[in-house]
Amino acid sequence: MIASTVRIAERQVRIASTEAAAALDRVRGLDVVTATAKLRFGPGRTYEPLARVLDRGVVRARSAGVDPSRLVVVAARASTGEEIVRVRRKGHGKADWITSPTSDISLELAPVGVLATLDAGSDAGSDAGSDLGQASAHKAAAAAAPVPAAAPRSDDPLASAVRERLFDVIDPDLGVNVIDLGFVRGVVVEGSTALLTMTLTSAACPLTDVMEDQIRHELIGDASTPGIVADFAVTWVWSPPWTPSDVTDDGREQLRAIGFTV
Repeated sequence: MIASTVRIAERQVRIASTEAAAALDRVRGLDVVTATAKLRFGPGRTYEPLARVLDRGVVRARSAGVDPSRLVVVAARASTGEEIVRVRRKGHGKADWITSPTSDISLELAPVGVLATLDAGSDAGSDAGSDLGQASAHKAAAAAAPVPAAAPRSDDPLASAVRERLFDVIDPDLGVNVIDLGFVRGVVVEGSTALLTMTLTSAACPLTDVMEDQIRHELIGDASTPGIVADFAVTWVWSPPWTPSDVTDDGREQLRAIGFTV
C-alpha cells in the first residue's frame, strides 16, 4: 500500500510552462480519472502530455491496490524545464537548431478523505491545505531534480590522451566530434578506467549507445586501433543543459562548412 498520497514528478514534459500551469488549474480538486479525461478529451483545448503524466499516477495507484477514482489532484505545479534542442535539416544542405519548450511537472494525488481534511483546515481561516499540498509538490520536484555533476579533474597525461582520442568520436547527426560540440564535460582516469562525464543536445537524444560504441573503439581499441585504457564508463548528465553556445570556435567552423547556421 502507498501512504496517504501519490506524488509524481516528471521533467521535460513537452508543453510550455504557462500552458501547463493553466491546464493544471482546471483539474486541481478533481478526481484523477475525471482530471485525466478532461485533459485528454476536453471540453475545450486538450493537453495530452499532461494526461500521460496523470496516467502514470493511475498506474502507480493501481499497482499499490488503490482505487484511482478515489484519488484527487490536491497539488499541481508547472515550472519551466530545459528546452529540447534538435537539428532541422533544410534544403541545399543547410541546417539549423530548433528548440521545443518543456515543463517540469509536480503533482500530488491524495485520497478523498485526506482532501476533506485539507479543506477543513482551509475553512478554519487559512490556506493551510493549499500550502501543504504545494509544499509537498515542491519537495517532490526537488527530489526529482538532478544534482549537477562535479567536473572531474583532467590534469594527468593519460586523461589528456583520452581526451585527444575523443576528437575522433563523431556525432552522426551533426558530423562534428564530441569535443568541439561541447559534449564532454569532464575526463578522469582511475587506474586503467576512463571515467567520462558527457551530455548531448537533450535527454531525449537516442544516440548514447552509438556514442559509447565509438568511444569503446577509440579508447579500448580493436585489431586495427590500439587501446589506451582497459575500460571506460560514461555518466550522462543533463544539467546544466547543452546549448549551441557550448560549441567551440573550431566546432562552429566545421558546422558552417557542412551547412549549419551557427
